[in-house]
Amino acid sequence: MRDSLTITRRKLLSGMSVLAGSSLIIPGAYASDTSTESDEETESESPRRWCIKNATVLTMEPGQAPLTKADVWVVDGRIEAVGESLDTGDSEMIDGEGCIVMPGMVDTHNHMWQTQMRGMFGQREGSLFFPVTKELGEHFRPGDTWIGEYLAAMENVNAGVTTSNDFFDNNRGPEHSQAALEALAASPLRARLLFGNESKTTDGQIDLERLTELHENWERYAERGRLSLGLAWRLPENLDNQDAMAMKRREFDTAREMNLPIAVHVSGENHHGMFQTLIDGDFLIPELQVVHATDAREEHMDALNEAGASLALTPITEHRVAYGLTRLSHFERVERQGLGIDGNALAGSGDMFEIMKHAALTEIAASEDETSVDCERLVALATRLGAESIGMGDEIGTLTPGKQADLIMIDTKRINLGMLPTEPYAFTVFAATPADVSLVAVGGRIAKRGGKLLDMDEEQIASRIDASLSHLRDNL
Repeated sequence: MRDSLTITRRKLLSGMSVLAGSSLIIPGAYASDTSTESDEETESESPRRWCIKNATVLTMEPGQAPLTKADVWVVDGRIEAVGESLDTGDSEMIDGEGCIVMPGMVDTHNHMWQTQMRGMFGQREGSLFFPVTKELGEHFRPGDTWIGEYLAAMENVNAGVTTSNDFFDNNRGPEHSQAALEALAASPLRARLLFGNESKTTDGQIDLERLTELHENWERYAERGRLSLGLAWRLPENLDNQDAMAMKRREFDTAREMNLPIAVHVSGENHHGMFQTLIDGDFLIPELQVVHATDAREEHMDALNEAGASLALTPITEHRVAYGLTRLSHFERVERQGLGIDGNALAGSGDMFEIMKHAALTEIAASEDETSVDCERLVALATRLGAESIGMGDEIGTLTPGKQADLIMIDTKRINLGMLPTEPYAFTVFAATPADVSLVAVGGRIAKRGGKLLDMDEEQIASRIDASLSHLRDNL
């Protein structure tokens, strides 16, 4: 990551406390807090009006074929128009010749706090993902949480992911949730913090008082709508424990009273029983996202559809932890679904291109049919369908006039690509990489340009990573 960073130290360091401290007040380059620095000392602002010219444009609107030699015009953070030879007045022009412009990708499920654990998981007893994250999670300080969240956010943006649904399940106290929120605010990423428990394996109750406080004061955290709040919910380990189920229902009902979206894992050895519990308990609602559900039964998927709930598939991590084979064809009947990273550490990176490719190759190999994968639908799962699955389809997911300008540009002239494709969807799935993403904008604000992330202090972040890693390794 270091080779792709632009250093603007003063802005990132403004207000930072030391990594080991329990309080982090970090405005960051993308937070909306008012800065006292002069204009010359702050990061360069994105233009209010700008236009990408002469690009191949994948609007991802249903039924819309790719556009060639088209323009995408952005005004005040939203898409003003898409078409050929637009009259954009005095807008800043960005050359899109030889590039693909498409909506920013939507990561429908992640555990961003874990990021600096990358490389700590092996495939042998004693180094497997779940026991390692449980052990290390107990030693996370607020500063470690900040680093994990911030690194994931910046890595995702660098890779063309403009939205992440963050299942925050190492919520060890108010200082940790505060650190997570401040890290997301300091990044350009559009994110939903799903407020969860202190451990992925505990049956303890979620801090509903803290959740209520966040909800009632969310305007302080929302970053003008870029950040949102939800519930990271888990079913109890013992589904027959009536007291535990009653507690989980209180959590669920509290989130419903606040009109918060809810995500729940359905995974592991008892995943069919978990799905049935959701059905029997009337927990399947449009605001509920079911995560994984590998090998879900037909009747379970039908119940999901009938309730209007959604599904997040994370094929790379589902395969790594041996949940079973994630085949796109198995889930074709699910109407609302999207793709997720499920932890940059476990997946190996925040690379949605690789997730699309992995899902495609799995289906092709398992079916023994090269035509079994629809690449346009795969790109839709990573953009429009993903946005719709997490309830954000009205604002993001397509390049539609009036929507937020969350978009990316892929430079097909790079040496590893070398051509403007005649099959842009297949090209995006099978050939594109994060290194080919030359421009990223979130809400019209340009976060990556010329292939380089903007407004990140490489040296200071590297030292904070080292301090966090040293602490975690001492407790491994």
